[in-house]
Amino acid sequence: MARVLVTRPEPGASLTARRLEAMGFSPVVLPLSETTPLAAKVSPGEYDAVTITSVNAIRHGAPELIASLIDLPIYAVGEKTARAAKAAGFRDVIAAAGDGEALAALLLEALSPGAHVLYLAGRVRRSDFEKMVRTHGLAVTVCETYDTVAIDRQDAVKMLGDAPIDAALVYSVFAAKALITLSERPETPVDFWQNTRFLCLSSRIQKSLSNEWKKRASVSERPDEQALFKLLAAL
Repeated sequence: MARVLVTRPEPGASLTARRLEAMGFSPVVLPLSETTPLAAKVSPGEYDAVTITSVNAIRHGAPELIASLIDLPIYAVGEKTARAAKAAGFRDVIAAAGDGEALAALLLEALSPGAHVLYLAGRVRRSDFEKMVRTHGLAVTVCETYDTVAIDRQDAVKMLGDAPIDAALVYSVFAAKALITLSERPETPVDFWQNTRFLCLSSRIQKSLSNEWKKRASVSERPDEQALFKLLAAL
């Protein structure tokens, strides 16, 4: 039975593990980071819309903050984030095609130049999305509702077990770099990762892997887990 490493944070990691078991794989759950709430404060101002690029923005947003925004239209990066927004009470929810570029295009098409958008975001994030919408005339205020921090896994090598990992699901650059650090520990067997296939959620993640690992890395056609599973099924 192929052993598949799951690097995403909880609670998603356990959900992924159950899906893998149902598919006949042996999951190895090793979250390399966790998301934690921040004491977010919204800058004063009139907003025309809200936007999110992660479920965590809603999950970790203070209830009073979310409640103060639910009458505004919210633009979500994809269907998963859209469902989270609806569950939180937002009524006017619009989903993009699954990545930051598609979300920016959606906002620019829907809103007039000068419109003020509140971006509920993580402290650790790429700046591309914000730059894109600002460059094309929208005003963006960022409200950081969560942070991503590394988990100190002193027992990580032990948790991986003795048998090599057949495939690793890599969800972020953060996780990719943590995996590289883990592989460099002196207690890690030299040949442990030599046949591992790395399935990455984006090309940016794939590029952050070591040169040796890049040779055995694949990128999903879309930045979502279903597309990662499609890669896995094709191995």
